[in-house]
Amino acid sequence: MKRADNRPTTRGYAIAPVFIHAFFSREGIGPLLTYLATVFRDFFALQFAVKFGVKKIPVIDVDHPLDATVPFTPHRVGVYLDFVAFWIRPLGYIRKRYGRKAGVHYTARFLALVDRCYRDAAQVYRFRMTTTKRPKYYKGRFRIIHMFDPHLLCVPSLHVIVVALAYTFYRVAFEELGMDREESRVLNKELFGGAVAITETVLYIKQHSVNCIPAALYALTRVWPEEVTPIFVVDFVNALFREADDVLPADAARIRAHIMDLYEELFLEGCHDSDWITPLQRWLNAYAMEGFVR
Repeated sequence: MKRADNRPTTRGYAIAPVFIHAFFSREGIGPLLTYLATVFRDFFALQFAVKFGVKKIPVIDVDHPLDATVPFTPHRVGVYLDFVAFWIRPLGYIRKRYGRKAGVHYTARFLALVDRCYRDAAQVYRFRMTTTKRPKYYKGRFRIIHMFDPHLLCVPSLHVIVVALAYTFYRVAFEELGMDREESRVLNKELFGGAVAITETVLYIKQHSVNCIPAALYALTRVWPEEVTPIFVVDFVNALFREADDVLPADAARIRAHIMDLYEELFLEGCHDSDWITPLQRWLNAYAMEGFVR
């Protein structure tokens, strides 16, 4: 698909065909069913089990004073909720551009990666659940968010994990497919900008804290270290709130500095650990000692 200016774009591709083709293919059905089961077990069922008292897991408030520098902006909820379609649409582009077989192949590969991220993150959530102060705002699509998200899985942010992973995955996929350099450049720029915008919205609509973003980026550097490097993290963080006209430049700089400082702390502490979960558990214990457990 192309825009009015004839440049390629992943926007406009339907989501349903991607899942339908995966479901009816030998390569895709296993990863699809595994992913859906993981989302149900490690996102929905886990949270609601704690909310209704079936499971007992301590809940830590991970708010930070810098969160208040980003205004609650309800109209950005559409961008926030686009995070699922964000990683699916490029699969539609690949299928249209390179055929059904390629579409199914990359669908299966992405599902396997994101499934691992959900399962790894759930190990943190089962250790300590995390929350932030969320406005009691129930208009429009916020009603759906409050209904299906008890808001107990903040650190690490799966929203940030998924969109940063998507940008990285498709950058690699386009190269593997031998895509024309200019075409891939335009698409990569679009996906990078989309991932940054969605990451910003987790603060704008108060679904996460500034503490949740570095934890997510750190997780990805351990899940896929060959591609999600510290250099990528620096570039990604430096892009946050660069064009914001509703966050003071000085506050935006402080947010970026905090994200990088916490990311660096986790990264360095994790150098001697076999997984990324242990350093994050230590950080949560330290944060809890500051008095935010409930």
